[in-house]
Amino acid sequence: MTLLARPPEFLSSFQQHWPFAQQLDCTLVSTRFDPQQLSDEDFIRNKISAPNAVRKRQAEYLSARLCARQALLVQTGKASLPIQQENSRIPLWPAHSCGSLSHSHGIAAAIVGSSQDWCSLGLDIEKPLKVERAERLFSTILTAAEQQYYHSLDKQDAAWYLTCAFSFKESLFKALNPLTHVYFTFQDAQVVDFKLTDAGSARLRLRKTLSDRWPTGRELEGQFSSLHGSVITLISVPAAAEA
Repeated sequence: MTLLARPPEFLSSFQQHWPFAQQLDCTLVSTRFDPQQLSDEDFIRNKISAPNAVRKRQAEYLSARLCARQALLVQTGKASLPIQQENSRIPLWPAHSCGSLSHSHGIAAAIVGSSQDWCSLGLDIEKPLKVERAERLFSTILTAAEQQYYHSLDKQDAAWYLTCAFSFKESLFKALNPLTHVYFTFQDAQVVDFKLTDAGSARLRLRKTLSDRWPTGRELEGQFSSLHGSVITLISVPAAAEA
């Protein structure tokens, strides 16, 4: 684990690390943040425009982009930033780079890779769902096949599985929506070959055709692990997949 530049007071130390089992030629940087300690000066000093949002959302926005700046510095040697596109929530990454941002409950992270190796990356962080909330949400997130597996588990394990499936599908959307510009829902993808562990891998199978290159049945590899008590998932799309 590598400690990077000293962050603003509302953040803990930046950490360059790799929580997943399969190492990829990418840079991942994470941090923890406290919205109550965020100040307007933090945006000014870092030359980043503050979004018109509540303080919590501003802290999420700034912490994720500062992680991205650190990851780009390590990966490319330049402390640049992704650009927020007008009328789109999809970040535009610097030339020859691709990446993804995520934040959840005081944790932020960014991953960056070379566009020579990857055409898209999707990263997501989720706080583990409580059993009661999982029981309310599982039918909207899981396909029929996934629901069968969900019901085969005890309640705590089922909630963990649902958290992972939810996060995987969020990562898949972040990875494929910039490539296809097609909206899809939780029901349009299925998690397969998932083993109930604290960390591991799975595959995501499309149940909806997004484009000629991304038809129903197309699969992508995904990885999951834990980060400060939360679930973190990654979907990486090799450059060859779009060739």
